[in-house]
Amino acid sequence: MNNNFIIRNATTGDIQEVKALLERYHAKNLDDQQKKNGFVTTDMTISQLSQLCNEENGVAIAIDEDTGKIVAILLGASWSFLKPWPMFEYMAKILPNYSFRNSQLNSSESYQYGPICIAEEYRGLGIGEKLLDHQRKEFSKNYENVVTFVNVKNSRSYAFHKRNKFEDIGRFEFNGNHYHLMAIGT
Repeated sequence: MNNNFIIRNATTGDIQEVKALLERYHAKNLDDQQKKNGFVTTDMTISQLSQLCNEENGVAIAIDEDTGKIVAILLGASWSFLKPWPMFEYMAKILPNYSFRNSQLNSSESYQYGPICIAEEYRGLGIGEKLLDHQRKEFSKNYENVVTFVNVKNSRSYAFHKRNKFEDIGRFEFNGNHYHLMAIGT
C-alpha cells in the first residue's frame, strides 16, 4: 500500500462509493466487537449525500492514487442543511448552552462536521488529518468553528478528535445515548 492520496471534494459520480464506505462502518451493520474499531451513527441516503455534495460541498474524500478507490470520507454541513435529522436539530438548539474560546456557540458561526470514515486497512496513515484540514479550509470561508459529537462508547473516535486538537466542551444525551460535544476553530 502506498501513502499517496488525493484529497478533494466529492462529485456526484463519487456518491455511490461514498455511500458504500459509510454503510461499511455504520453501527447498524457492525457487531459489538467490530464497533470497538470505530463506528458512525449518521445515516444518509444517496439522494441526501448528493444534495450535500452539490449544495454545501460537504463531502470530502481521500482516494488511493494506485487503486483509484475512495478510502476515506468526511462529511460536513451547515446546521440548516442538517435540520431534517432530529439529532442535528437538537444539537443546533443546545449549542448556545456551550462555550468555545470564551464565546457562546451558535449555529450561524459553526458547522457540524462528521462522520469521518476511514477504511480499516488505511488507518494510521494520516488520512483523517488531511481530510479534516481540507474541510476546515473549505468551510472557514463561512464559519469560525467546527462542532461535532462523539458517542461516549466510541473511544477510537474520541482519541482521534483529541489528537487533532478538538476540545471536549461538554456532554449531552439524545435518544438514550450519551455524547461528547467537541469543537475546534476553522
